[in-house]
Amino acid sequence: TRRRTGPEIDLTVESLGAELGAGVDEDATYFGLSAPVEVLPRCVEILAEVASGPTFPVREVERLRRREIATLAHDLDEPSVIADRAMLQAAFGRHPYGHPPEGRARELRATRRADVARFHLRHYGAGAAILVVVGTAGTDEVLELARRRFGRWRGQDGAAVAVAPPQPPRPAVVVVDKPDVTQSQVRIASGGFARRSPDYHAGIVASALLGGGFTSRLMEAIRVNRGLSYGVRSRFATSGSGGLFFVSTFTKVETTAEIVEVALEETARFCEGGPTEEELERMRSYLCGLFPLSLETHDQLAEKLADLALFELPDTEISGFRDKIRAVTAEQCRDVGRRYFPIGDRVIVAVGPARTIARTLERFGPVTVIPARKMA
Repeated sequence: TRRRTGPEIDLTVESLGAELGAGVDEDATYFGLSAPVEVLPRCVEILAEVASGPTFPVREVERLRRREIATLAHDLDEPSVIADRAMLQAAFGRHPYGHPPEGRARELRATRRADVARFHLRHYGAGAAILVVVGTAGTDEVLELARRRFGRWRGQDGAAVAVAPPQPPRPAVVVVDKPDVTQSQVRIASGGFARRSPDYHAGIVASALLGGGFTSRLMEAIRVNRGLSYGVRSRFATSGSGGLFFVSTFTKVETTAEIVEVALEETARFCEGGPTEEELERMRSYLCGLFPLSLETHDQLAEKLADLALFELPDTEISGFRDKIRAVTAEQCRDVGRRYFPIGDRVIVAVGPARTIARTLERFGPVTVIPARKMA
């Protein structure tokens, strides 16, 4: 910043017993501060500097750019990371949600200090920012502190970027060729919904019933009955403008097509009949019992409140969550499955040796083969 170097910021934050970090996802950039309440004013001062007045020294930008490229290269040794990136690309295409938040190597290599500074000037301003404070500090004290430290923050404009809803995924079967693996990573994806959707709570329950734990339909069919994998899960990924439903699993290379077939058959069976009342009651109780664990720490509560503000949701999304889960019916679960689960248009992604698995997957549609290096 204009007042402190990077090492000075690190040393000051550490000496105060605090933590300061930043991250990004499809919808927002996040700055996170955790600090003892007695040093909150000093820490918020540093947070305000970092958010509103970074100077982006060339040496720091270059160092971090090289680090991110190296981190990305390391991550792409993991077939599961490749599968997730390939799924987003195949499902969302050129939509912004198809762009991985951690970036692509070719774009990182081309980015320079001026690009970073210009981006910050254009998109970072108090008018588009949300400040969430959780702790024992008094409300009046926090408001005064916020006005004092953030009141001078000026950006080029105060408007958040509007993202159009994504189109439903086009049917596709993608094999990412990674010849050196003995297990295939598999993803099956279909169109989902935005975080504000009225289908959100029914979707949580339906997805959990299908692939949300050791008692789920997919776990029973894939692991218990056939021994095709140690793990399988399904979930809705929801964002501000849209979302995705996906099934994620892995298996031996030789059983790649079989695990896809079993997953699709079990999904279709769920959509045809829905859950039994016994299944539904067990899952509702499980989800309601699990929810308080997501609010145990200040960090967790701050994250929940930030999501409420970001997606313009009412406070009852937290206080009434368990009531809404308990109100979900078997018919709603079946209907949500029929609308969003991959029983129609879907994207199938498999990471493994194309020579072995590509032909076996042709039963699900025309196969496109992509070298693993293209995922960088």
